[in-house]
Amino acid sequence: MDKFLIAGLGNPGSRYSNTRHNAGIDFIEAFNELKKLPSKEVKSFKGFISSVEISGIEVNALIPSVFMNHSGQSLKPVIKKLNISLDKVLIIHDDLDLPSGSCKLKNGGGHGGHNGLKSIIENLGGEKDFKRMRIGIGHPGNPKMVNKYVVQKGSMKERKERNEAIQNGISIIDSVINDNWDLALNRLHSK
Repeated sequence: MDKFLIAGLGNPGSRYSNTRHNAGIDFIEAFNELKKLPSKEVKSFKGFISSVEISGIEVNALIPSVFMNHSGQSLKPVIKKLNISLDKVLIIHDDLDLPSGSCKLKNGGGHGGHNGLKSIIENLGGEKDFKRMRIGIGHPGNPKMVNKYVVQKGSMKERKERNEAIQNGISIIDSVINDNWDLALNRLHSK
């Protein structure tokens, strides 16, 4: 059976729950809730994982239990142990360069200053040919405020927009998993 990995980036602990930086974790939690999936901690993966079959594909959903800047320490052992090729990996993460509430897909590329992606690329030996789903969180306007901004929850309006972006992302996840990338792009980017 083919395998696919969806990983949602963020920071562990209740202090960071529902913060802008945890958009990836929020995505996986919403996905697990929708599919009624229990997740279990796997210490060797440094994370929590759940699995479901979708269209004959084993889909594994990962929430790393390490901090964002060390995400690669979780992704690397999961990818290796489950023997998943990078083109079957989707990383969900927050993105300062997108307006709050937007959700965009990207295939490959650099880390764009995102420390979670930077850690993954470093831990994968420079490989960066994985897919990404970028959840827009907006930018505070002042680069000096970014570190504080990303670990804040944001306004009720922002949280509602972020949840809508996550639901939009979940609505096209089957297309991504089934290699219907163009269909997923068209459906998501037309919302």
